[in-house]
Amino acid sequence: MNTRRWWDVAVGLVIVALCVVSVMDAGSSTAERWALVGLLLGLGVLYFAVLRRYMDVQIGQEREELPVALLTVGQFAMIGFAAATVALSADMMNTMVIVLPLIWLTSPGTRQAIPMNIVATTVLGAAFAFNQGWTESGNLTAFAIAGISTAFSIALGLWISRIANWGVDRARLLDELTHAQSALESAHRESGAAEERERIARDIHDTIAQSLTSIVMLAQRASREPDPAQTIALVEDTARDALSDARGLVAANAAVSAAASAPLEASLTRLGTRFTRETGVRVTTSVELSQQLPRELEVMLLRCVQEGLANVRKHANATVVSIGLRCTDAAVSLTVADNGRGLCGISIDDEHGFGLTGMRERVALVGGTLSISDAAGGGVTLAVTVPSPTSLTQESLS
Repeated sequence: MNTRRWWDVAVGLVIVALCVVSVMDAGSSTAERWALVGLLLGLGVLYFAVLRRYMDVQIGQEREELPVALLTVGQFAMIGFAAATVALSADMMNTMVIVLPLIWLTSPGTRQAIPMNIVATTVLGAAFAFNQGWTESGNLTAFAIAGISTAFSIALGLWISRIANWGVDRARLLDELTHAQSALESAHRESGAAEERERIARDIHDTIAQSLTSIVMLAQRASREPDPAQTIALVEDTARDALSDARGLVAANAAVSAAASAPLEASLTRLGTRFTRETGVRVTTSVELSQQLPRELEVMLLRCVQEGLANVRKHANATVVSIGLRCTDAAVSLTVADNGRGLCGISIDDEHGFGLTGMRERVALVGGTLSISDAAGGGVTLAVTVPSPTSLTQESLS
C-alpha cells in the first residue's frame, strides 16, 4: 500500500467516525444530524474526487499539476465544509486533523501552505465561537484553539517540508552519483579496451610482423640465389614460428606454466641461432640467473630481445651482436649490443612506430627502465633494467 492510499484510509476513517458522532449526538436535532452527515460526506467527496490527485506524498513520485487558482478554490471549499460542520457542532473541530495536513500536502509550496493554514484555523475558530454563541468563554476557547493549532501546524509543516526537501536533494544526488558511477565504469571499460588493443598491437608487432618481415627478406634473398634450398628452409622455419606466435596470441589470456616452457637461456640461444641463420650476423649469448624468473617477466625480456634484434637487422649493418642477461638480488639487467653504425642522432622519442616506444611501454609495465645509447667502440647498446622478483617481494613485506 502506497502513502496516498494510507491517506485514503485515514481520511475515510475520520469522516466515518465523525459521521457516527454526529448521528449519536442527542443534543442535536434530526435535521442538524443529517446536515452534519451531508457536510462530512461532501468533504469526503471533495477529497477523493479532487484533492487526493494533487497530494505530494512521496519523494520522487509524479503528481498532477493543478492550476493554483483551481487548487485554492478546492482548499477553500474544504475549509468551508469543515467550518460549516463546526458551526453546527463543536465536536467537529476534530476535522482539523485532516484539513490542516491536507493543506500542506496539496499546496505547491510554503508560500501558499502557511497563509491557507492561518485562514483555516481562523475560519474554524470563528465557526467554533459562532457555535458557542459568541460568549466570552467561547471566544477565548476559539482563540486558544486557533492559535495553538496554527503554531503547531506551521511548525510541523515546515519541519516535514524540510525533511522532504532534504530527501529530494539526496535522491537527486544519488541519481547523479549513479550516473557518474555508470560513466566511470564505461570509461574504465573503454580504457581497458584501449590498453588491450595497444597490448595486442605490440604483441603482433613484436612477433608476427617481425616474422613476416623475415619471410619477405628471405624470399627476396632466395630469388637472387642460384640454389635457394637453404633459404627456403629458413622461410619454412620462420613461417612455422609465426604460426606458433599467432597461436600464442590467441591463447594469451590462458595461464602459462613456466615449467612447461623452454628455459629462458635456451629461448635466447634459439633466437640468436635463428638470427644468425637469417642474416649471417654472429650472435653470442651470456645468461647469469640466480633465480627462476616469473613467466611474465621472461616473456617481456624475450620480446625486448626480439625487438633489439629486429632493429639490428633493419638499421645497424652490424656483424656481431651480444646478448647479456644478468639477475641479482636487486635487479634483472638485459643488454643487446651490436658493432654497427650507431644511432646517428636517433633517440627513443623519435620512434614513430611500435618498436622502441612499444618496448619502453612494455618495460614500464613491470616497473623497469629502458635506455639505448651509442657503444664506446661503435654500435648501439640497448639496456633493460627491471626490479628483481626478490626485491619486489621484500618491498611488499616491509
